[in-house]
Amino acid sequence: MDIEIAKMERMAQTGSSLLRLIQNSHTPALDLLVREAIQNSLDASANPSQPVDFDITINRFWNESMARHFDGIENKLLDRYSDIESAIVLRDSNTVGLTGPIHQDEVVDNEFGNLLKLVYEISMPQEKKEAGGSWGLGKTVYFRIGIGLVVYYSRIKLADGSYQSRLAACLIEDESSDKAIIPPLGKNKRGIAWWGQLHKGESTKPITDEEFISSFLADFNIEPYEEDKTGTTVIIPYINKDELLIEPERLDAENNKPVPYWYAEIEKYLNLAIQRWYAPRIDNPGYKHGSYLRPSINRMSITKQKMEPMFRIVRGLYNYAETDEKDEIIDSKNLRSEEVVVYRDMESNIAGKVAYIKVNSEALQMLPPYNKWSPYEYIDEHSYSETETNVAIISYVRKPGMIINYEVDSKWTQGIEETGEEEYIIGIFVPASNNIVKLSNISLDEYLRQGEKADHSSWQDTNYLDKRYTIVERIQKRTAQTIKKAFNKKEEKVEGTRSGALSAKLASSLLPPVGFGKAANPRPKGSTGNNSTDVKRGSFNILSSRISGDKIVLTTEITPRKHHSKITIETLVASEGNRKIRGDIWEKDIGTRFPVEIFNVKLDDENISIEYSQTSIFSVNNKIHMILLEELSSYEVEITLLVTEALIQPDIISEFSDGVIANE
Repeated sequence: MDIEIAKMERMAQTGSSLLRLIQNSHTPALDLLVREAIQNSLDASANPSQPVDFDITINRFWNESMARHFDGIENKLLDRYSDIESAIVLRDSNTVGLTGPIHQDEVVDNEFGNLLKLVYEISMPQEKKEAGGSWGLGKTVYFRIGIGLVVYYSRIKLADGSYQSRLAACLIEDESSDKAIIPPLGKNKRGIAWWGQLHKGESTKPITDEEFISSFLADFNIEPYEEDKTGTTVIIPYINKDELLIEPERLDAENNKPVPYWYAEIEKYLNLAIQRWYAPRIDNPGYKHGSYLRPSINRMSITKQKMEPMFRIVRGLYNYAETDEKDEIIDSKNLRSEEVVVYRDMESNIAGKVAYIKVNSEALQMLPPYNKWSPYEYIDEHSYSETETNVAIISYVRKPGMIINYEVDSKWTQGIEETGEEEYIIGIFVPASNNIVKLSNISLDEYLRQGEKADHSSWQDTNYLDKRYTIVERIQKRTAQTIKKAFNKKEEKVEGTRSGALSAKLASSLLPPVGFGKAANPRPKGSTGNNSTDVKRGSFNILSSRISGDKIVLTTEITPRKHHSKITIETLVASEGNRKIRGDIWEKDIGTRFPVEIFNVKLDDENISIEYSQTSIFSVNNKIHMILLEELSSYEVEITLLVTEALIQPDIISEFSDGVIANE
């Protein structure tokens, strides 16, 4: 194949910069490879009603036979890599293949197509709505698996009904390295080269000669697509298995404990990685957003029955959230699915569903005779498997069906109590993808896609027309709150009245003199006794709380009384006998500054007017007046409380978890 060496041009990426584009040091390279390759294949599905077949094979090849195809680097390949003759082959079928123009000269109206975007361009995202990629950078992981050399073979169906094969290669390397093998072009090196057939001058395009392509594939022990089959095969030669499987050293360094089986062979690791990231879509004909996935390793299928119990449960939870279908492996006793409600910003307040379950070691087949590993091992969170209690595991996913991440210590799990050593809480959030984000008029799925990082490892909120959305943040909080409510042990609650209080924990730590304050008002007729007033009178619920330095941040949900346009919230301190002490009474009778001040109130709604009120002698803000310019049913308010006196020590603050403030 003819070589084309990339010229040094203005604002052009170099090989070294391309290799650093995805700054992801926490996800193993093989996981990144699986996530990117399968997503590319699923996005290119030829028929949504048919599955996409995806196979990963580890092939042996003869270096002499392969190297001869690469003009300009043949001798260096033979000299340096004679002892490395393995390749990872990623092959899909029932996909459209690398379609579009075969060279940039043929591009019209910026329609580059799959071929040029994948092989010759960078930072050109998938334009298809609700597709996996939104940055166009994920493919750089291909060049980090071996020596930077990647071969692309594809077969497509042309507009006239005939078929065409296409073959090209690309090498990206660190141009400053002494291991660089691309010949210099002039004075400077850019570290990028392509191979194909000459087009114009030194420019190349993919080879379409069927006889040559068949000969090339034979050197890699790869069969060509035949009959009416279309698809894409990506070949990554010169892989070093030992370098790709480095996890056992890290795990084994201190404890000298057994290493999970999937680190023993690259095929086993790839098998597990596919399950880890695509559990919802594997062997799942009920998947309703396009083709489901039929994966295999060395042509050995990964079916529902062959999946590890951990990922079989994730798959079952996804189906339960989407269709209410129950997998036979899941005991429905602790299985639940609930809507996640987020007010404002979207046409519907339902942001999606969270399906979750509490399972034991037996359900996860961790006991003899199976002796499966802890769920934390399967999601690459090994440190959590060593603890005596278990934190919740929450995953989340968009339409493409790839798990974005497994969260164990974040806003997704905040406040969810840890379970005993033999129990595990596992959940998945599935968004209401077709819900519309009002201001930007895009689907919720597209909003989440735009907020994903380049490596698709998390969701982030975005800004639009100078408005900062908090949709993701509120989804996280509501998801955690839903599971917390279901599984946390019942806590002693303080009754809510028209003059409520902060939590008893906070009050008791302040230790005011016994007998101060007026006796609590009796519970209003019809009151539920929960931390909110009766719905007819309006309600104030604390959804979550967190400590931030000397401040307590409460996320609350307020529902005003019907036909009322003003709400007043006042902070008081509860003392012994369930007595409530107002700020001015505290400072008059105790003689010290009221210890809790309303520091900030955050409400992302233009139809509300907020005022603070200084009611204490020492000018402490401990009242909020809210005037509704437009009657709303319910909305979220974030209230930050400042502990102004050193009466609450940090160790006591850390115990604060919930509270009650009533509206009047």
